[in-house]
Amino acid sequence: MYLSQLVLNERDRTVQRDLSNAHDLHRRIMQAFPDEQRDKPRADWNVLFRHEPDSDVILVQSSIEPDWSRLQQGYLAKSTTKPFAPDASQLNAGRVVQFRLKANPSKRDHETGKTIGLFHQHDQLAWLERRASQHGFTLHSVDTIPTPNVFGVKGKATSPIRIVTVLYQGVIQVTEPDLFSTAIRQGIGRGRSYGCGLLSIARLQS
Repeated sequence: MYLSQLVLNERDRTVQRDLSNAHDLHRRIMQAFPDEQRDKPRADWNVLFRHEPDSDVILVQSSIEPDWSRLQQGYLAKSTTKPFAPDASQLNAGRVVQFRLKANPSKRDHETGKTIGLFHQHDQLAWLERRASQHGFTLHSVDTIPTPNVFGVKGKATSPIRIVTVLYQGVIQVTEPDLFSTAIRQGIGRGRSYGCGLLSIARLQS
């Protein structure tokens, strides 16, 4: 895998437009990857990204190496890309690590078929607990930090999207290494095309 850190040039008008439209930002990031006719290039290459809160930094994780020079001149103030793989010891069963995850806590309405965002903190925590059991970890301590909802317009003929986002961070424990490794590689939850789902881990600070 590869991990890129992009520092946006927030004075650039294209950057400003992309940050206000999740569809545009998604397309911009995908420009750094091969121009191939694929049905699901983001999923095929496990492209996940997160706009770090209150900053001009976007983290991008992918299974193939991106080429950020494909973005228009002046879009980025700086970019770095390096091979990335979690320390094997961080994936062992019983390992306790710090984590950060920007996610779209939501559920499917069985009557309408629509996706409904979860706004209350206890519902958001319950959502993460369910995902934790599915993805091979348990929660030790978690902060839920509200973040601006994601807005996107794909085209004039389509309805805009608005999704609820929350930044989770705290401490988790690995229970099933294979499931946990897949969650890191493929992401968690809905909205992965729009900056949600990237699970970042780090050693627990003593």
